[in-house]
Amino acid sequence: MRDLSRLPRLLLRAYPREFRDAVGDAFVDASVDRMRDRRRRGWPMAAIWIVALADTLRHAPAERARAWLDARHARSRHHALTAGERTMMDTLLQDVRYALRLWRKRPAFACIAILTLALGVGANTAMFSIVNAVLLRSLPYANAERLVSVWSRTAQFPRGLLSYQEYEELQKQSGSLEALALYLAQSVNLTGVAEPQRLVGIFVTGSFFDVLGLKAERGRLFTEDESAPGGVKPVVVITRQFWQQRFGGAPDIVGRSIALNGIPLTIVGVMAPPFDATTVPGAGYFIDGDVFLPAAQYPTPRGLRSAGAQMLAVGRLKPGVAIRTAGADIDVIARRLTAADPDAQAGRTIEVGSAQENIVGSSRTALFLLFASVGVVLLIACVNVSHLLLARAMDRQKEMALRAALGASRAAVTRQLAVEAAMVAAAAAVAGFLLGRWALAGLAWLRPPSVPIPAHVPLDRTVLLFTGGIAIGVAMLCGLAPALKSSRTDISRVLQAGARRASAAGRRTRDVLVVAEMAMSVALVAVSALLIQSLLAAQNAPLGFDASNVFTLQFRLPQTKYTKPEDIARFFKSAIENVRAVPGVQSAALVRAVPFSGNGGTTGYAVEGTPADPASLPQARLHFVTPDYFKTLRIPLLKGRDFTDRDDLTTPLVAVINETFARRNWPDGDAIGKRFTTPDTPTPVTVVGVVGDTKHYTATEPAVPQLYVAHYQVPLIFCSLVARTSVPPMTITNEVRRAIWAVDKDQPVWSIYSLETAVARTQGQSRFLALLLGIFAGVALLLAGVGIYGMTSYGVAQRTHEIGIRLALGASSERVLGEVVGHGVRLTLVAVAVGLAAAVAMGRLAGAVLFQVAPGDPQSLAAAAVILSAVSLIACYLPARRAARIDPVVALNEE
Repeated sequence: MRDLSRLPRLLLRAYPREFRDAVGDAFVDASVDRMRDRRRRGWPMAAIWIVALADTLRHAPAERARAWLDARHARSRHHALTAGERTMMDTLLQDVRYALRLWRKRPAFACIAILTLALGVGANTAMFSIVNAVLLRSLPYANAERLVSVWSRTAQFPRGLLSYQEYEELQKQSGSLEALALYLAQSVNLTGVAEPQRLVGIFVTGSFFDVLGLKAERGRLFTEDESAPGGVKPVVVITRQFWQQRFGGAPDIVGRSIALNGIPLTIVGVMAPPFDATTVPGAGYFIDGDVFLPAAQYPTPRGLRSAGAQMLAVGRLKPGVAIRTAGADIDVIARRLTAADPDAQAGRTIEVGSAQENIVGSSRTALFLLFASVGVVLLIACVNVSHLLLARAMDRQKEMALRAALGASRAAVTRQLAVEAAMVAAAAAVAGFLLGRWALAGLAWLRPPSVPIPAHVPLDRTVLLFTGGIAIGVAMLCGLAPALKSSRTDISRVLQAGARRASAAGRRTRDVLVVAEMAMSVALVAVSALLIQSLLAAQNAPLGFDASNVFTLQFRLPQTKYTKPEDIARFFKSAIENVRAVPGVQSAALVRAVPFSGNGGTTGYAVEGTPADPASLPQARLHFVTPDYFKTLRIPLLKGRDFTDRDDLTTPLVAVINETFARRNWPDGDAIGKRFTTPDTPTPVTVVGVVGDTKHYTATEPAVPQLYVAHYQVPLIFCSLVARTSVPPMTITNEVRRAIWAVDKDQPVWSIYSLETAVARTQGQSRFLALLLGIFAGVALLLAGVGIYGMTSYGVAQRTHEIGIRLALGASSERVLGEVVGHGVRLTLVAVAVGLAAAVAMGRLAGAVLFQVAPGDPQSLAAAAVILSAVSLIACYLPARRAARIDPVVALNEE
């Protein structure tokens, strides 16, 4: 088993001795416990190490500063520096002044080195800021580390909601939860205004505010009694942003009334900052709310305690209780509920997990892949600057030898070079921090909605410490080789004529650096190619429908106004007729959940004549549609018929199924006239048509059984309209709105967008990831090309005398050219081999986001090898051509 205590013991060295002596063992034990907990939750070891390092960067400097202040206060009452300290400070200042003079003498060197490192530091600062904000920082709630999400699990819904009865029992029986709350976001209609507006209402139990630690800026929040069944009061709490936007921040807001879904509600409070636009944790995302309403107002036909009224749940653990313990406790309660009501609870369990993991867990792989990529860019930048400093140290060997001959110690010479490297790293850190800020602004602009990155990512103390840590690491990486090289210089040899000639050890060092940066570039380019291949495969995957020239919009009918199924069906029929009459609309229909909208549901089913276990029914994706839906989306009708207006509340239930449903249940494909039942249908449903398979959530999902139910037979208050147009779809949306308002002037419509936009939106994360990796790969390739060119040029310059002698003795220019390029080709072959092996390893890390592309895809690996080889050949050819044109007389005279 892996010894997890090694890393904490290593990180403990970053803390002062007093801290290590006092709490060192406790620090290691606590760190190991946290690492084991994260390992059990599926975190990769790299992520665990990064989190541990971030914690150290956040706390160790403060402990060091505290220890230094204590020691400083304990010194002499005058706090005077000793003579030795003064001498050391003077020496360091002298080294700094000397380095600045060298920068003024050769500003190009300083600019190139600082800019090269700043690119790497800036990219790492930006990506660490995002990783810190999304993965490392706690959620913006009180006691965030103790917040958990609670959900039900069934064969149909692996992450389902909780019923109010389950909520009450967990509150009563759980010994691990300090508090538990239910909540659910649902659109509500703001009426009684000039133009109806759709708002996001969050229906919550009274304990919700206590669980998340939310406070009221004005007025109060409602209580548990007000939100419980039977305690319905016409009250509402609004967010600060809604207060400012709708009411202009009016100070007398408490006590005012607004109408939601046609019901007058009294505003009793305004949410306190920093929750200007309050966000609450959803499953894989944050929910932005406008208003909060008591759960008792949740619009459900049979009341809050009915089986159909289910909501999300968030809880707060008691102090010292682990999630694993809470999970075992809640599982026992779930078993009791099943034993008490086996019919309702059959096959249903209740699980618990970290609230933060529930939100950001799906994005962890992509973020760590990007973070690893910018780390590669920084390493390439360090290799380049290390070679620059090494080359400069080689050119200054005579200077260093003279200083040593005049009495300077090796330590003094090494210190001078270390100070120069540290100054370059410090300047690059400052420039990189600024570049990181600009990069974050660019990422916020490029970020698609599907990527859970906050709109504003703060550059806080942790990010500053991380950038400082990078600067220290860069200084060590870049300054180590020149310092070691200079400390081993043979004074007598250097002072001899011809000391400028390259040694075999120096050439080997350069070769290793060249291979290292080329290999890293190959790996990054290959992974970028894999993601681009995956994105192209997803974009070209058949959807099963035609998204061009189609727009969609959503509306929810207020249940208080449309109480009967006949009223609901009448509204939608009139609305569709009006929309079809709008000039430019070719066809229109309704659907419960538009493809690629993120909405949808499933149902169990049992084919007539086939034995079925009610606890484990096969599942099918469920759609409620009106006539002409298949025509509007151009979904091919393979057999049977489409729905008609005659399929309504007065006729037997009918359904259209997809090809996969038919093939899976009737292998001969003859499904027309066959019947099946679902848990929600009192009578069997007859199949009247078979259509082609379609994708619903993503273009990469496999084909699954789908069934379409006639909407007019089961009228729903929440629907989306889809319309195919003969003109650009978004140019007639205002006319469509007016057509709907002609039926009901108080009915808001929202989420108006083209279906092509919806399809593209689902690929936003893949496109964003491919774009960023492509940018990082391009930067890495550029840095590698510049580095190869620089190192080859320097090697040629050091061999000028040797090449001159060979040309004078009859060697041809072509042979010199071939030798220099051939050496570069050999290094390239080694680098490509190493880089491709690394690319396969990185590809496995990216496997979770790849579609129809293997981590070792030959095309992607070959493309990376060809691109790097081309860059390398160009970078080697230019110095080689210059070497072949050396004038032997000039070369010998220079020596």
